[in-house]
Amino acid sequence: MNFINNAVADFILFVSRELGTFWENLALMQLSWPQVVIDILLVSIVFYYLFVVLRGSRAVHIIIGLAILAFIFVLSNILQLFATGWLLDRFLTLVLVAIPVIFQQELRRGLEKLGQTKIFLNNEVHASNILISNLVEASVVMAKNKIGALIVLHRDVSLSEYEETGVQINGKVSKELLLNIFFPKSPLHDGAVIIKGDRIIAAACVLPHSYKIHDHELGTRHKAAIGLAENTDAHIIVVSEEKGIISYAHNGRLERNITPEKLQKFLEEFYKFGDGKIKKIKKIFNKRSI
Repeated sequence: MNFINNAVADFILFVSRELGTFWENLALMQLSWPQVVIDILLVSIVFYYLFVVLRGSRAVHIIIGLAILAFIFVLSNILQLFATGWLLDRFLTLVLVAIPVIFQQELRRGLEKLGQTKIFLNNEVHASNILISNLVEASVVMAKNKIGALIVLHRDVSLSEYEETGVQINGKVSKELLLNIFFPKSPLHDGAVIIKGDRIIAAACVLPHSYKIHDHELGTRHKAAIGLAENTDAHIIVVSEEKGIISYAHNGRLERNITPEKLQKFLEEFYKFGDGKIKKIKKIFNKRSI
């Protein structure tokens, strides 16, 4: 018991001594508080960026292993375990030299990302760009192969009554997942997909049809899209199974046969002007809107 108490006391003394040394060195350098704050902020940003780059990679396990070894090394110094400390000292010195080799792939990937993106890039904007790309690419592929699709983008008005008519998915939006759902032989292809944020909430959902008189060429999917757009603030992407064209419905109107570029523009406006700020998107609809 005395051994444990002594070890805890030695650890507390070690931490307090190191903190005292740190503050003494800080005082000797005569740094102003703004310099200290900026310094800490920059270090925090660097560590955050490293965590983002390494997250989900095998390097995380390597770092955890090194952290455990470093903790044992510090503990061995406190407890004066000379053999263990000597062995870990030599090993950690070797690891420091080998770090560029161990983390070669992660360092390359991190530098590539740093060169391709802005350091202060908003994560939400980046995520929405990926989401838009997935939606546009999936729509283009389905239109090219004449695969019918109905994709609902949730905004403020609740769509729970329509979600309950389908199958719960709760999966992250991806081009591959959308293509699999709407594949003609898939059990979920007949119906609508409802997307909230970057998640597919449900698939094979039944939507209300519009009871207004529309062009007789409009199919079931297009009428369902208009019906939902008349009753909610949702935006709907429609891919025609017969003609292989892409349409976009919002605010009770439908624009047919739009290009991938125009679809991307609609989606950019949708995700840019959140929380009901969608007035500018109305200006994009041209005279073909019905």
